[in-house]
Amino acid sequence: MAKNFRCKGGELDLIAKKGDLLVFIEVKARKTSNFGYSAEFVNGVKRKRILNCAKYFIQKNRLDNLDIRFDVIGFDGENLEWIENIFMEEV
Repeated sequence: MAKNFRCKGGELDLIAKKGDLLVFIEVKARKTSNFGYSAEFVNGVKRKRILNCAKYFIQKNRLDNLDIRFDVIGFDGENLEWIENIFMEEV
């Protein structure tokens, strides 16, 4: 549906829609997991930015009738992990 959507204070890496589900996907990459896994770097501040940008995207595109999910795709060296419902928030 969209990628690299920018708004004041943040960016949404990927936005996908399947039926009545709108998925906001944060993509994180690190060369190795020696100092932590990439998904662990989606902290409270980053979540707030994602949430605020998601609210703006929903309003701008009049998509408030859809279910929402927040995912993270993490690349750590050669490992790929897709975590669905990484956090639950009301939009």
